[in-house]
Amino acid sequence: MPSSATPQTSWMEFARVAAMAAVVVVHAYSPMVSTVHADLGGPTWWTANVVDAGLRWCVAVFVMISGALLLRPREEGAGDFYRKRWAKIGVPLLVWTAAYLLWQSWRDGIDTSQALAQAASGSPSIHLYFLYVIAGLYLFTPFLRTVVAHTPRSGLWWLTGVALAVGVVDQLLSLVDGVGGVSALTRFLPFLGYYLLGWLLLSTDPGPRTTRRGVIALVLGVAGTAAGAGAAAHLAGEWGTGGEYFYDFLSPPMILAGVGAYLTLRAAGTRLARARGPMAETARRVVGAVAGLSLGVYLVHVMVLYTLRDLWGMPEGYLTLFAAAGYAVATAVISLALVALAQRVPLVRAAV
Repeated sequence: MPSSATPQTSWMEFARVAAMAAVVVVHAYSPMVSTVHADLGGPTWWTANVVDAGLRWCVAVFVMISGALLLRPREEGAGDFYRKRWAKIGVPLLVWTAAYLLWQSWRDGIDTSQALAQAASGSPSIHLYFLYVIAGLYLFTPFLRTVVAHTPRSGLWWLTGVALAVGVVDQLLSLVDGVGGVSALTRFLPFLGYYLLGWLLLSTDPGPRTTRRGVIALVLGVAGTAAGAGAAAHLAGEWGTGGEYFYDFLSPPMILAGVGAYLTLRAAGTRLARARGPMAETARRVVGAVAGLSLGVYLVHVMVLYTLRDLWGMPEGYLTLFAAAGYAVATAVISLALVALAQRVPLVRAAV
């Protein structure tokens, strides 16, 4: 573990690794849920739906961890903060936006106007919106620290609740035809509640009662997401807006799952951090090493996964589930190796 880790934050490396793995598995199974590789309502589809819904908390956890780490009031000017964070998020944002748009122009044939539209929307690839979310949150972090430092905890809970409620209502309104839409500059706004929530939950009682509540919230949130998405798709007779609503990050069951996953991972990661013995020490070293590669894996894994699927295709029927699992494992291993190599190259290191 890094020397900067404290007992309050030492669990976060474990949470990052878990969230990174969840992202890879979600992208491996999501084509079955969206009926590209499975028929709606069949056993294969429902299995993929449960797996996908069970891991959709990953991005919310990433955002909450960022809030937990960065919203702590400290003596750091806005200029210093921006300089440090530009190196961590600004360079990858520019490099990987360009890389994925060029890759899609080669792979999918998108033209310049489509590429510009995707970049302007803050979603140059299915996963890169996360960089735009984090960049927007970073932009306001120095000012949010002042709010955190001078607002009573009850007031912060109200602010967080209002931010999440606005996001929930905004997502509901987007179900109306022609309503909604975000740009690269506003993509972070729906996640502001999660960012604040990460800081607030960090200082909640980490005892068994909180952990039990977290597990219950995770189970209920996952069940609500899977059941809601399945019911919406069944009523519509196809996968579409209704099912996607439950999978979006601000549907009530997804908020519940995100909070539950954060608390559950905090308990599991804290237990690992406090464990004694050579096996525990080895596990911590592995987790620490993989956590250091997590952002790079997040960035590169879509290219790796899609390339593997393009090369080897997908079988039909229930074998699709095993193929997706195999692709997820292969993608994770290859991505880890690529990022580990990239971090050894001085001019490339800043991008991962």
